[in-house]
Parts: sequence; structure tokens; C-alpha cells
Amino acid sequence: MSNKIIILLCVFINLNLIIAQDKVDSTYVKFTNQKIKIDGIDNEADWADAEIKSGFWQWFPTDSIKALKQTEIKFLYDSNNIYAFIKCYEKKNESIISSLRRDMGRFSDFFLFTLDTFNDLTNGYAFGGNSVGVKKDEILFNGGRTLGQDSNWDWDAKFDLETQIYENFYTAEMRIPFSSIRFANNSKFWSYNVSRRRIIENEFSTLFKVPQEQSFINLSYTKPLVFEKPLGKSKTPIIVIPYINLLKSKKFDIDERVNNLEYGGDGRIIIGTGLNLDFTANPDFSQIEVDDQIINLTRFAVALPEKRQFFIQNNDLFSGFGDFYENQPFFTRRIGVAKDLNGNTIQNKIRAGVRLSGKLTNRLRVGLLNMQTARDEVNLIPSNNNTVLSFQQNIFSKSNLKFLLVNRQKTGENNFESEQERYNRLLGLDYNFISKNDKIRGKVFFYNTFSPSENKEGLSTGLRLNYNDRKNRLRTVFTRTTPNFISDLGFSRRTGFKKNYTKYDRVFFPKSESIQSIQIGPEVYYVDKPHINNLVTDLRLSGNLSFNFKNMSGIDLVFTNNYIYLENDFDPTGANENTPIISGEYDTRQFEIEYGSTNRRKFRFNSKINIGGYFNGEKYSLSNNFNFRVDKLMQASLKFSYDKIDLPSPQYSVNLFLISPRVDFTFSKNIFWATFIQYSNFSDSLGINSRFQWRFAPLSDLFLVYTDNSNYFDSDFIPNFRTINLKITYWINI
Repeated sequence: MSNKIIILLCVFINLNLIIAQDKVDSTYVKFTNQKIKIDGIDNEADWADAEIKSGFWQWFPTDSIKALKQTEIKFLYDSNNIYAFIKCYEKKNESIISSLRRDMGRFSDFFLFTLDTFNDLTNGYAFGGNSVGVKKDEILFNGGRTLGQDSNWDWDAKFDLETQIYENFYTAEMRIPFSSIRFANNSKFWSYNVSRRRIIENEFSTLFKVPQEQSFINLSYTKPLVFEKPLGKSKTPIIVIPYINLLKSKKFDIDERVNNLEYGGDGRIIIGTGLNLDFTANPDFSQIEVDDQIINLTRFAVALPEKRQFFIQNNDLFSGFGDFYENQPFFTRRIGVAKDLNGNTIQNKIRAGVRLSGKLTNRLRVGLLNMQTARDEVNLIPSNNNTVLSFQQNIFSKSNLKFLLVNRQKTGENNFESEQERYNRLLGLDYNFISKNDKIRGKVFFYNTFSPSENKEGLSTGLRLNYNDRKNRLRTVFTRTTPNFISDLGFSRRTGFKKNYTKYDRVFFPKSESIQSIQIGPEVYYVDKPHINNLVTDLRLSGNLSFNFKNMSGIDLVFTNNYIYLENDFDPTGANENTPIISGEYDTRQFEIEYGSTNRRKFRFNSKINIGGYFNGEKYSLSNNFNFRVDKLMQASLKFSYDKIDLPSPQYSVNLFLISPRVDFTFSKNIFWATFIQYSNFSDSLGINSRFQWRFAPLSDLFLVYTDNSNYFDSDFIPNFRTINLKITYWINI
């Protein structure tokens, strides 16, 4: 009798365990031998047999109800491609299309599906578009867990997309060649999710439910995409992208004219299932949009974003190390950029480069970058070889251990003296921890730098901890570096410091027709100098209050008490060279209010006002960003910032402003013209960059670029230099 009871009990427990298990919501993908015509119509017979997935959940403004307008998706595949057919329900002409450029910017409707092709919850791809067939693609890293940081829109792949618009819905049909992505040989399934944005109702939705506190492209919330039979071997094409650039330029200060024909190119060889070997010879970045000017009134340098295509793919293998805000051990923009004799940033020619990046195994990734820069005798810049080696080993379900080696070494013989050390090297480790439910993320890092000069060995260590659930957001960071920590290929705001930073926000979700959430919390930023008797140089205490509305507008209020010990005299305005702000203690208070309008109107804006103390004076700052669109044709913006700095006599008070109008015409999905103008009385410079682009073949372009830079002296603009580039690039698959 007792044995029967035990047997029945075991059966009951096992049945409960089976029932309690989560059902895996997989999607079956049928193999097809049919020729699928990409026309936005699913009239091939095999589409009728494909499994349809729907039932999308809202991600914003709530994450607890089904989407107001549903979406359907289904897949097929053959030996060379995977196909997707998407049906998006909405009324005709309801889509908001602000631009016909690829990736379409932040203010357009889109659908997007993410693919985790190695099922590692770390790296993936995203493909999508909108109702008029504008393509959108991204590469994902770090699991896509942080919106705006863990994906890159500048990555482009070859794929096909066509759409059809009907009265109450539109359809999209896509073909993605297997040669455009990497995946494991004989893959039986990938993981995926689908998302959609509808600006007219300010709605984001996803096929598989994602909590609102997590990124909607987070690979942790993907489900299996199961293939009828294994995929076979990953495709390994060879890609060559040559260019020709006709250059005409003039430097007015030395009356030098240049007419030149330059050529070079990039290429890629696929090795195995997950490795890319990229190479470049005599690279040219003339078509890259110029950097935004800024008025920097802080004591520290500012890191500008990387825009050069060669450095983008698998960039997470070379970035994301250390403390992103204070101390990046490696920063790609240090390669090919240098300082002239007057301290101005100039281009340092890159002769050639090679990069090996991707997966060695399913859990081990490698990145190797080697770039050779040219000697510049005029500015006393020696030639350098720049090498970066990194490894990323995944451990546990989502965490990883990352290793980094950086070496900058002089090459060749120079007939001039240079302040640059013969070499500079860095060696270090990052451990990134991510909990199973993604609520807890952490980092511990350690770096050591080496230079030939005596006492040039430096250390940098730190840790970071993030906790994020529906109602609580906590971030705390600790960083410490020694005074001799110098990475020539990194970015450091300062050295020889110890930093503690903590920010906490409590999130409330009121029952309101207009307010989506309210966030409130404190922020503490503390820096001292251990090697100078723990001298406190920065202590900032802030209180933050934010109102986020369901129409995606928002108001932020910040009150700050700021203590600074200024170690050296400081002239932030450039007007007080002989009477700078003297070193010493400064205790000030500031109040800031910022408002961002809704995205769904043709005119939108963001305005910020900051009022308060500034060292021994007062500062009044206003920053505006106005945007206007004509759907599918034009986006125009005007950035305007104004800083009024009142300082006591004998120092001069100043009024600083920066104005940046920009107009972007998208005449079709292949023809674009953008003009960007910047003027700042802080630098007394006027810059114009006008760029015409014709995409005459897939990922192949003709660019006509005009650049003008002038300085403002004695109430007149004096030309500095002008260039005109006619550049042609052509993508060749071999």
C-alpha cells in the first residue's frame, strides 16, 4: 500500500512539474522550392502554408494590454535566403514617414524583427522597414539591452523589401540573403522577436511580451524560429568596395590649391561561420557627416561619436570597456585623428588597416584591429602602428569576461623631434555580469598602462552596478585611476582620481489619461584625489523629477548643489586669458527645466533652461532644438544654444551662442541632399557641409560633397579652406 502511495505521489509531482513548465512559443518555418517574387504580395502557394504569428502586446504606453492595431508575420526559407511577410493593420495614409533615407531616423513608423542567429543572447541582427518600403537594419550587441547604446544603425546589409498599401492595412515582403548574416552551420533554429512603432497613437508593440523597463529589442525576450530542416553551411562571400575620389580644395591662409585623384577601398572575407576579415587601403571618409560643434564650458574634453563605417561592425569588441563616461581604455576616434602645432584637431592619414572580428566558438569572440597611420612632418606627427586585441568569453547564461590589449608604437625614422612616447600600451580585463531576469547588471574592470618613460605605469579599476525593475532604477559606479594612467588610444576626462556616483529613481504609474509615469530621485557625484591627501575636487548633489506623458512628451526638473575645487586657474570663455577664474573652492546651485514635445506633429521641439551659479559668477543657459518635417520629402532642424556668463570685475562677462540649421531632402529612396551649417561666436567659425548622395546600386553610392570653413575677424568672414569631393563607391560580391 505504501509503495502505491509513493508511486502515485511521484506521478502527481511529475505531472505538476510538466504542467508548470512554460510553454515555448516557437514558430515553424517551412522550406520552399518556389521562386518567391519580392513584390509585397503573398500570392505564392507556400505562403498559404506558412505559420502566421500575431497577438502583439503593447510595450508603450503600457505593457499589460494587447496592441491597439495588430501585426502579423510569417516566414519561409530556401537554400540561399530567409523570407518574411508582414501585415500591419492601420488605415490608409495613417503611417508617419518623416524620411525616405535608409533607417529613416527616430521619427518614422517602422516594423522590425530581431534575429539571434547564434542563440547566445548577446549578438544579433535587426531587419525591417515601413509602409513605403524604406529599409531599416541594425546590428545588435550586449543583447540589445540598452536602447540607443547596444545597437548600431550605421551597419548596412544587402536585402530586398517591397510593400503594398491597402485601405485598412499594408503588407511588406522581405528577402534576406544568408550571405548577409552570420550563423552557426547546420542551425536548426534561431531566436526572434518582432516590434512595431506607430507614432500617430504613440504605440510601441512587440510580438512576444517585453516588460517596459527593458529594451524592446532585448534578445532575452526572443523565442525560437524553428526551421523545417537544418540550414546547412553559413555562406562565405568575398566583398570588395573600391572608391574613386576627385578632390578640389583651397587653403586660403597659404593660398594653396589642390586638385587630386584619390583611390582606395575596403573589403571583407568571411572566415568560417562567424569571423569577418575586413581590410582597408588608403581609406577616405570625405562623405562622412561633419561633427556637431559644441560650446564646452567644462574643464574636460568631450568624446564625439564614431561615424566611420570601417570601425562600426563588431565595434562592441573594441568599445564598452572601462568607465564609458570618465575613462575609455580604447576609443576608435583616436586613430586617424591628431593635434596640429596649435592644438587643433586634424586628420592624420590612415595608410591601411585590417580587422578580424567575430566568433571563434559559440561562446568565444575575438577582435583584432591593426591600423597604420602616416607621418606628418609639417605638424611633427610621427607614423604609428596601432594594434588592438580583444577577447570576449561568455560565461553563465548572459555574462561575459572581456580581455583587452592596446598598443600604439612609433614606426619608421623621423627627422624631427616629437613629444610622443616611443610606445604606449594597455592591458586589462572587464567582467560583465547580467542576471537571468536582466534586472541586475554589473561590471568590474582592471587596466594597466605602460610607457618607456620612468614611472609611466598606471592603473585604473572600477565597478558598476545597475538594478532595474518596474518601479525602481538604481545605478552606482566606482572608478579609480592613478596619476600615470595614460592610454594614447583611449579617452580620459582626467587621471589620478577616485569617483563615486549613485543615482536612484522611483517610478510611479498614476491612473491618468495623459501621464504615463513619474520619476523622482536623488543623484550623487563625488570625486577626490587620493594622491593629494584625498582632496575633494567635485561633489554634486541633485534632485530629479520627471513627468513622462502618453503622447511621448516629457518634462524634467533638476535642482543641483555643486561643489568644485579648481586645481588650476581656468578661462572657460576665452575672453579672460589675463584674468582667469583662480584656483580654489566654489560652491554653486543650479536649477534646470527641460521640455520635449510629442513626436507625432510635423513641428516638434526640445527646450532646456539652466539658471544658477558658475564658479565665481552666474550663468544663464538656453538650449533649443526645433524640428519640422514635410512627410517623405524634407526634415529641417534648427539647434540654438545661448550662454550668458556674468563674472565679477576685472573679468569680462560674455554672451556665447551656437546656431546650427540643417535641411535634409529625400527625393526618393535613392536620392538625398543634406546641408548642415554651423556658426559659433565661441570659436568664431562658420562651417558649411552640403552633401548630395545617389544610391545607384545596392550599397553603392555617388557623393558630391561641398565643405566650407571660415573664421570671423573684425566683423567679416575670412575663408579658411574649401573642398569639393566627387566620390564613387561600388559594392562587389565575389
